[in-house]
Amino acid sequence: MTAQAESRLSIAIPSYRREQVLIDTLELLLALPEPADEILLIDQTEQHQPATEARLAALQESGAIRWIRQQPPSIPMAMNRGLVEACGDLVLFLDDDVRPEQDLVSAHRRAHTHYPDALIAGRVIQPWEEGVDFSAVEAFCFAGERAFWIGEFMGGNFSVRRERALELGGFDQNFVRVAYRFEAEFAHRFLAAGGRIRFEPAASLHHLHVAAGGTRSFGEH
Repeated sequence: MTAQAESRLSIAIPSYRREQVLIDTLELLLALPEPADEILLIDQTEQHQPATEARLAALQESGAIRWIRQQPPSIPMAMNRGLVEACGDLVLFLDDDVRPEQDLVSAHRRAHTHYPDALIAGRVIQPWEEGVDFSAVEAFCFAGERAFWIGEFMGGNFSVRRERALELGGFDQNFVRVAYRFEAEFAHRFLAAGGRIRFEPAASLHHLHVAAGGTRSFGEH
């Protein structure tokens, strides 16, 4: 496989019962200065509002996204579908209610070049962390500004080599509804198989934490 082929990156977005915020997320990702090679929307919504349905259809028709409908709703199942369908050697999993920083995709790509055996966990800034200065914080946190080797990751901003994730059997579909701690289970298997998990703060996004839709449809963790 060529270096160029190895650098291809697919974004996979599991989505459930999200409307305008999903459209906003997609359009921000498409407008990045260094966008992904493809965006896969694994959409588990039974029926969208007409405006959302029309915009998603237009994005699909233009080739901007690949819109994959899937039922029943299951975040590990949707993520596994993303692994199977992705064309890229790298798969970046994102939530459907985020605002990416401009270097999100390029930072994930760079990190995999430096750490080819690693799962890359990106920075996630929650609404209550907006405006907080983390530059002097030495302890690890997912909104922090220092790189770390860590033991777990957040499912809303991480990238992994597709082949490696498939070799491990993907994400455990026994985690249902809110799927609490499915990331920790995958992290355990990934580390046990000799991988490492690298937190890269340059791969940054803002999580909007929209109350309606997503796994929060089934309650809080």
